[in-house]
Amino acid sequence: MASTAGGAVGTSINLLFDVYVIIAMHGCFDPLTIKNVRVMAFSEPRSPFFKWVVSSAQHLSAENRQILLANLFTRTASIVFASICEISVCATAYYLYPNRGIYALWGGAVVALLVARLTLIRVCCTQSARGQPTPTSAFLLASILWSALFGFGSLLCNTSGDNTLFLLGNVCAVGVIGGLAGRNAGTPRLVLIQITLILGLLGLGAALSPGSGKLVLLFQAPFCAAGFFTVALRSNRDTVALLMARESSHRLARHDSLTGLPNRARISELLLERTGAGFAKADRSFAVLLIDLDGFKAINDSLGHAAGDQILQEAAVRLREILPAGGLVGRLAGDEFVAIADDTAAQATDVRALAGRIVKTLARPFALSEARVHIGASVGIALYPEHGKTGPQLLICADRALYAVKRNGKSAFAVFDADKHASDESLSLLRSDLEGAMQSFSGLRMEYQPIFDLSDGTISGREALLRWTHPTRGELSPVAFIPTAERTGLVLPLGEWALLQSCTEAAAWRDPVAVAVNVSPVQLREEAFAASVASILRKTNLPPERLTIEVTESVLLSDDIATRRNVAQLRALGIALSLDDFGTGFSTMSTLVRFSFDKLKIDSSFVMDAVHRRESAAVVRGIVALAREMGMPTTAEGIETPEHLEFVRACGCTHAQGFLLGRPERADEIARLDETFAEPGVDKGQAVG
Repeated sequence: MASTAGGAVGTSINLLFDVYVIIAMHGCFDPLTIKNVRVMAFSEPRSPFFKWVVSSAQHLSAENRQILLANLFTRTASIVFASICEISVCATAYYLYPNRGIYALWGGAVVALLVARLTLIRVCCTQSARGQPTPTSAFLLASILWSALFGFGSLLCNTSGDNTLFLLGNVCAVGVIGGLAGRNAGTPRLVLIQITLILGLLGLGAALSPGSGKLVLLFQAPFCAAGFFTVALRSNRDTVALLMARESSHRLARHDSLTGLPNRARISELLLERTGAGFAKADRSFAVLLIDLDGFKAINDSLGHAAGDQILQEAAVRLREILPAGGLVGRLAGDEFVAIADDTAAQATDVRALAGRIVKTLARPFALSEARVHIGASVGIALYPEHGKTGPQLLICADRALYAVKRNGKSAFAVFDADKHASDESLSLLRSDLEGAMQSFSGLRMEYQPIFDLSDGTISGREALLRWTHPTRGELSPVAFIPTAERTGLVLPLGEWALLQSCTEAAAWRDPVAVAVNVSPVQLREEAFAASVASILRKTNLPPERLTIEVTESVLLSDDIATRRNVAQLRALGIALSLDDFGTGFSTMSTLVRFSFDKLKIDSSFVMDAVHRRESAAVVRGIVALAREMGMPTTAEGIETPEHLEFVRACGCTHAQGFLLGRPERADEIARLDETFAEPGVDKGQAVG
């Protein structure tokens, strides 16, 4: 009989390992599916012991510690299931031995403790939802008492001398322990205490058991305990790692990776909090200071992005140091920062003094690894609630004040004035209008100005010019909105659309001339720019030799790896590269040679002044002579009078464009002209005499 019992127990223990593995594998993360947990403010225990029990992840944020703590109160089904399992063992024991009152007391205690735990869960959840303190310590005590009671029941079953109770009690105990190990990842110390109590009393009962099956149980119990402890700790480690990754992604989504400052999304959240009902009732004012670095773009273009990053990081440090207690600073985008000053610092006189210190602080030289550079700062100020009742309103008012400073000489500050800055509203809202137009590219179109070969008077190409019909302002030239697009990052999708549109329409022209498309230095610094151009050419079936990429001289200053790689890839495709507005920037012979441009375009300002000023005429002649020596054709822009045309011919320019020769035309107008030229007796080369 004893041998049979021992074999049965041995078989059951092996079976229990399978039960434990299944429970652990399937229950590890179920109760802590983070996106489904409703996080409420459960009170952390005040008792040192219970505080230690739940404090295994103090390095997490308060929000994520609440997620772990909330896991205690989301396991109602598991608690009921474990109690039912224990009650079934109690009922079996009482059925077999009705004269033993200890089993009835055990079952009554299990039911009472189940009711107490469920009641505590309800009380904790209710009070947490109301923002009141929760009896967390009481629930933890009840959980520990339940595990002690469960272990006590296992002891009774093992010392009963009945093989059925011996087997049933141990199967139930090991199964419940497996569930505890796999489903309590948030509070591993509580799990270890519970498992220790259950297995300790179970082992004591096995040692006192009169049957021989206890030898198998005593031998395998330590291995079971080690396995359960490992599952519990590993589940906690994985869960904490998941929460830390969540914290990290949350932080990255709300903070600027370069400076560590709150980004636009976080600033918007903070302004929403401060302008909400709770903050407004406190009758506390604050100021929003919009800060823009003057001259940053020139430094960034000339010394490279690494130098620009150093300036932004140092500017962030200086702004943090200068801001008074209770204030904060964030980075909106590019070289734009925002500061929020609270209470007394938000008074008109104090905020002016703060803005003045910001201007002076950022005017101090920045010591970079390559050089010492000077920039400045312009500051626009808006006051709450005087200038706006919401975050977006305050930012718009500060933006309008900032634009007023920019237009009046920079490196200064201004407090928003509804009368003085009313005219700046349309300028500050231009970026939002452009974003709206970019949604469907409504109002945006391409026009094409012909470029003539002066040797024979024929059209050798057309320059693509972007136009925007604004819903309220009418026709806008690129000068009016491209700087805003570059500043906000909209130039990337806008430039890609312009390139696609130009190639699509050029492919339909009757005459196979080249189309010249202007490209921003921002686009050339994008790693995938050349690949994007190649994709557009394939999509539109435009031969690469019919595309010319035009860039301004600022691209020479941003001589970074990405730009050089894109230029090399464009050349490999057979695409020509033209330097636009030559003579107005910072070109040097070395940069001209390094980039190996195919064409030079002389800026229209020199051409227009050349007939009246000797200096401008000398510049044009010098550029033409330089290009001739380098074997590059030259295009004179801004030909508006016969005198202009005669002068550039005499200088030796090879190509010309301007209103005298041909105005920008839409694609459908070019198609109509092509049809006209196709008629007999019409000479397409008569445009330039």
